[in-house]
Amino acid sequence: MTTPRTGLDDVDVVFLVHREPPELLARHHAAVASAVGPGWRGRALLVENAAAPRTSAAARAHVRTAYPAADRRVLSSPRNLGFARAMDLAIDACRGRYVALLNSDGEPEPEMLCRLAEVLDAEPRAIWAAPAVHGPGEDDDPPGPPRPAEELGGTALLLRRAEFLAAGGFDPAYFFYNEDRDASRRLRAAGHLLLRVPGTRFRHGKAGRTARGVLLREWHYARTVQVLVPQHAARPVAGTAAFLGRRLRAVGTHLRERDLPGAAGIALATLELPRGLLLAAARRRRPWDGARLTRWLDRSRAEVGEL
Repeated sequence: MTTPRTGLDDVDVVFLVHREPPELLARHHAAVASAVGPGWRGRALLVENAAAPRTSAAARAHVRTAYPAADRRVLSSPRNLGFARAMDLAIDACRGRYVALLNSDGEPEPEMLCRLAEVLDAEPRAIWAAPAVHGPGEDDDPPGPPRPAEELGGTALLLRRAEFLAAGGFDPAYFFYNEDRDASRRLRAAGHLLLRVPGTRFRHGKAGRTARGVLLREWHYARTVQVLVPQHAARPVAGTAAFLGRRLRAVGTHLRERDLPGAAGIALATLELPRGLLLAAARRRRPWDGARLTRWLDRSRAEVGEL
């Protein structure tokens, strides 16, 4: 029988920032502070990923005031490392049994982190636990008991730190988007369990994007998914051919909806398709794993300054 939890001091929380407005960070940290509770003594790790000055200033102020008893640290990178690389370095710099990854444009319910930790406590085979994610474009899972999942998005996750790093963490080849889908597939193939916990929620805002933001989103997503599909397809040639057919239809849909930035982002990514196919083939021959992550971390820790 699992001992009831009395706190979250064995849970560290990573706060990744880039260009977020201060008012968004204020809402995020107010919700996270409620979720970890007063007196939380885990590690509050702020990762400044080529952060704008006003974003950095606001994030540091919130971490300092919202978690006064926490072990507060800052990792700062002068260049944008992308999500996978920044998170691998952050998880490596944490020390807790569990690590929470929470998108800065969302807000956890007050009991969310405790509930996810209880689920991992009770199921040692599970390496990730994620809440229901509610918001525009999300699945909005109805409440229910924890259940196995084939994939879990990186929007809001609680993970077993040591086990996740030993399994390879996130593959640094995925700069932004689809690193969570790749990791989900590798983790399940290694025998780990992923759990959706729809009885608790993370509210994901997804503020509107400018035309430039839409172009960048579609470009980043398209250039990583064209690695993911051939890397993990049971029949790479047939899977890639089917994927390219879907891509042509997607571009057509964007054009019909007069979403020129979205169509342009996908088209630009397609110019990188040969590189993506070569990378996918390399990962099929030599899959990403814990040993490769360890070597990558040894080379990459010097890229970020710790404060």
